[in-house]
Amino acid sequence: MTGSYTENSVKRKAGASALFAKVGLILTVAVLFVFGFLINQQIIVIASIGLGCLAGYVLFPRLSAEYEYIFCDGQIDFDRINGGESRKHVLRIDLDNVEIMAPESSHELDKYQNANMKVRDFSSHTPDAKKYCIITSDEANRVKILFEPSEKMIELAKSKSPRKVITE
Repeated sequence: MTGSYTENSVKRKAGASALFAKVGLILTVAVLFVFGFLINQQIIVIASIGLGCLAGYVLFPRLSAEYEYIFCDGQIDFDRINGGESRKHVLRIDLDNVEIMAPESSHELDKYQNANMKVRDFSSHTPDAKKYCIITSDEANRVKILFEPSEKMIELAKSKSPRKVITE
């Protein structure tokens, strides 16, 4: 039997909170820098430069995220890429443990609407994106996973588990 492999990535849309955090950090650094010069305190000027470097190299990349989905022989890996540089493996699911995989708007998911479950969102947050939902069990709890697979990933998942994957 030959292996099946595909990958897909989506860039998460920056929300208002990320923009607010960036503007807030920039204003804080600028105010501290100017304030340090006005009262002639070199320690405040140095602290503002350090805060600016910390914001630029550590905090700002974490505010822009990209998610990559890798389907390999019935397993889906979810990785988060911060600022285009650092990759972190977030989750791995096996299609054998999945209850259902369907478009987010599918009526097949109606029976899971009132269930108390943890939601993991790996989507781009763009309004016109075609999101899929996976319901799976994580130890003793049900987990709802939102993501945006490619057509090839949906096709491979359907061939692996035809009764669990809904494509309508």
